[in-house]
Amino acid sequence: MQNSASSVEPGLVLAQHPLATRRDATPAASNLSGPLTFRTYASVAAIPRETWERLLPGEPESWDFYSAVAAIPPPGFKLGAIAALDGDRTVAAAPLFRVAYRFDTSLQGRLRQVTDWIHARLPSAVSLPVIGVGSPMSDNCTMGFAPDLSAADCARTFDGLLRQVSREAAAEKCALIAVKGLDRTAEVLAQPLQQHGYSCVTSVPLVMLDLPYRSLDQYLDALPEKVGSYFRRKMRSASQVRIEYRSSIAGLEDRLNALFESTLKHSRVDYGDFEKLHPDYFSQVLRSMGDKAQLMLCWRGDELLSFQLFLVGRDRVLAKQIGMQYPAARELNLYFVNWLKLIEFAIERRIPMVEMGATTYATKLLFGGYLERRFLHFRFRGALANMALSPLAPLFDFERNDPELAQLDPRFKADMGPRLCRVTGGVEQSRQDRLSVD
Repeated sequence: MQNSASSVEPGLVLAQHPLATRRDATPAASNLSGPLTFRTYASVAAIPRETWERLLPGEPESWDFYSAVAAIPPPGFKLGAIAALDGDRTVAAAPLFRVAYRFDTSLQGRLRQVTDWIHARLPSAVSLPVIGVGSPMSDNCTMGFAPDLSAADCARTFDGLLRQVSREAAAEKCALIAVKGLDRTAEVLAQPLQQHGYSCVTSVPLVMLDLPYRSLDQYLDALPEKVGSYFRRKMRSASQVRIEYRSSIAGLEDRLNALFESTLKHSRVDYGDFEKLHPDYFSQVLRSMGDKAQLMLCWRGDELLSFQLFLVGRDRVLAKQIGMQYPAARELNLYFVNWLKLIEFAIERRIPMVEMGATTYATKLLFGGYLERRFLHFRFRGALANMALSPLAPLFDFERNDPELAQLDPRFKADMGPRLCRVTGGVEQSRQDRLSVD
């Protein structure tokens, strides 16, 4: 729904710094010229590329990415965007999504089998219509603010965005409103969320890997000796496959989708609709993003055994999807080959970080990364429902229900956050203890 329900809020106050560092509380002169207007759009593509890139410079999940997926949402989703405007100038923007959300999405194992049985017979018993800030296509809330806005400006602007989403929810009779994928650096947004009555649970954390190295060998040498030797043995399998980088997949669409589905079936967790992709997803993303999207393929002769899609930003490489053919991929150690080649790709281009994503935490942490927490904020539209049901939120916390995280060494989870879970001391030793060396 494009340019819908425009509204006006009082002018804001203050100036400067990226969102993560905007913690000032003292009012200062504002760079905003007057009242703000808040709008929703049918697609991120309705916001000019240069405007989006000014708010979110260098992001791997860029305007091109969100515009590419706008026409091919995952099954059951409707995608859009939301923005705040100061006159003709856009000062904040984010993706938006709508879905019949299964509130048992975080549940796994036997509990999920029970709710799957219920959903197959009475879907409305375990699902609610939701409108959310963020995207099902990302683990991050890709929300940008104009660089000249201060903490107070951002908070007031975000308050207006929440009001706009609430109006959309009322118009569309959505029972639940969500803000998906915020990290702890977004502290300046906490007060508006509290004032609007949002509850908070953790989403799935992400594994982040810093790469202050000049070569893959230097990176491997920096790991604990046992781990570095382990990875070098795994990399010997690379000589048995042909590795290719592509920005086009003409003729391979069906094969990539089949490999991706195969990998999902081997996963120990199931996040339902949030893991599904449109059949044209891979071709559309690669066609739209040029060299900012890379597809790494591993072939044995003419047989495609694995792929990894990743997006290239200014400051990080973001791993999106991986697909494997089993058991050949396991026999050839292609999971390790894919990650080590991606790490090499980033190092060679002097990109200082790889975002490895969620799931398979124990294995990903072997690479020397750390866990970074993500949060899901939500509120029920009805005040009584919000009061009655919000206390149940901890039951649906993603970290609490993830079986992989439950088995992870507690020292990895002790302080999840940016640059906090480092490979040091006892943590390093626990990583070696868990290694199963061939």
